[in-house]
Amino acid sequence: MIDINLLVRAAYADGLKPPPRLLPSEWAENRRHLSPEASAEPGQWRNARAPYLVQPMDALSFYHPAERVVCKFSSQSGKTEIALNMIGFAAELDPGPILVIQPNASPMGEAFSKDRVAPMFRDSPSLRKLIGKPGSRAAQATVMHKKFPGGHITIAGANSPSGLASRPIRYLIGDELDRWEITKEGNPLLLARKRLQTFRVRGNSKELLVSSPTYADVGICAAYDACAQQWERHLVCDGCGKTTFPTMENFTPQAEFVCTHCGHTHPPDVQDRLKLTGVWVKVKDEGERSIGFWMSQWSSPFARWADTLAEWTDAQDPAERQVVTNTVFAMPWEGEGDRADPHALRGRAEHWDADVPAGVEFLTIGADVQGDRIEAEVVGWAMSGESWSIAYEVLPGEPETGDAFAALDDLWRARWSDSEGNLYAPSMLCIDSGAFTKHIYSYVKRCRNPLIIPVKGASGFQRETVSMDRRARMRRTVRRMQSGSPPEILGVDQLKLQVYRSLARPLLPGTACAHFPIDRSEEYYAQLTGERLQVARIGKSRTVQRVWVQHYAHVEALDARVYAFAAALFTDDPIRKRKVPTKRHEPAKPVRTRNQSGGGGFAAGMSEWLL
Repeated sequence: MIDINLLVRAAYADGLKPPPRLLPSEWAENRRHLSPEASAEPGQWRNARAPYLVQPMDALSFYHPAERVVCKFSSQSGKTEIALNMIGFAAELDPGPILVIQPNASPMGEAFSKDRVAPMFRDSPSLRKLIGKPGSRAAQATVMHKKFPGGHITIAGANSPSGLASRPIRYLIGDELDRWEITKEGNPLLLARKRLQTFRVRGNSKELLVSSPTYADVGICAAYDACAQQWERHLVCDGCGKTTFPTMENFTPQAEFVCTHCGHTHPPDVQDRLKLTGVWVKVKDEGERSIGFWMSQWSSPFARWADTLAEWTDAQDPAERQVVTNTVFAMPWEGEGDRADPHALRGRAEHWDADVPAGVEFLTIGADVQGDRIEAEVVGWAMSGESWSIAYEVLPGEPETGDAFAALDDLWRARWSDSEGNLYAPSMLCIDSGAFTKHIYSYVKRCRNPLIIPVKGASGFQRETVSMDRRARMRRTVRRMQSGSPPEILGVDQLKLQVYRSLARPLLPGTACAHFPIDRSEEYYAQLTGERLQVARIGKSRTVQRVWVQHYAHVEALDARVYAFAAALFTDDPIRKRKVPTKRHEPAKPVRTRNQSGGGGFAAGMSEWLL
């Protein structure tokens, strides 16, 4: 006969037992199983496969004094595995409320939950019993919230501050920190840290931040620089035994690693051994409360040196080089393409045989409205993103009188010819409605033309450049035909960055470079390059953000170019399919009425270089 009292006493005694004295890396080695949908090597976790993860993981142990661990890692280096092992270790051995913050709840938060967290709990036996089988009554789990004895996992998006200001938490995990958006409610990281306060007072909270960097003094770089203790992942030289933090300068074109200290050359066939025997080197030691780790792809066993070298060699423009610098070298980008040189642009101006040079496939107009004039640029585009400044007009007149709008109508109805006599009509016009809004809407309503679009800029690098929801745009177009509003909202920060990167590209046909005619004035180039991208502390909370800072008195040329670029992105069928009257030039041949590139839309054609 079963003695119930004995069972109760045994269960009570078992509940009083302390958790096994394991470090997170030891827990992973013994209890973590990699899932087939989340790993190329499913099965039991092996620390020997990625030994560089051991030290950052163990700093998250409740035996370690660190409250904050920062991992500035290259992409595909296993940094997310540190977060997953932290979740599994805490859920089983030291439970408490866990908050995981992704850049957004959907799709990134949901994908992290479904593709990474759920498979780990399903395939690791010691974790599976904590939340029960999916769909069972014992499983108190949803996609974004999973309960287990003594705690829970909540997954939230950094773009939803309401999800960061609820219950106290013991463990905070911030993933892809540099992709977080600063909302109107403040820095999401600071909001989340407030929820740690209750456990931090007790001395048993942990914070993990992992990301590839973007810019210095912001995101993961700022978090790493603020750490009291810093470690770098070095390779050990076979010749002198000294260590080197590998950078591009340490590698030959043949993908050989050259020691900084003695010059000893290591052939590519020893890289596996060098990476696995690499060491963490302490470069700053001012305490243990916060610890930072920095590792690039050169030290990762999951990427070959030759492939890493090829990624940089193949990067042909600032946008591509930034991606490699951030995600491969794990270094901040320092600004190529974030500012432009007006003298260099003017020095490469060209002479064209016609109004429209060879290569142009369609035209757009961007118009910036001022108190006494409208400044407008006509830009020619190829489907590759290559652009030509066809005309720049200053149209005098106050918005209240309508004189400037009459001149804008003339510009819209004008035609430009190429060397063969083909005439080109603008495909679309975007006009700024941020100022003189009532007059702009009145003008758009009077035009009753779906190709004339009022636009309004909105700041924030996470904002969509232009709306690609064609149904929603169609509804807004119908409303504009009736009332002149609402405007299309532009992500001007990202649009400006893309314009500047086009200015920085060399003049290579078929690439998204920018051409200018020889008749552009010095004032035009000064305005076009009149802003710079900087990192600054903004608002009362003094949060660090990237912002465009105006350093020239006028930037109308830049604004007009941005609106012309937005018009190109809005243009689904770049060549208007209708016959048009001529104005400036007598037609030698019929007006072009079809997209000669084969269709697909401008935004689709530029998908390879748009960010």
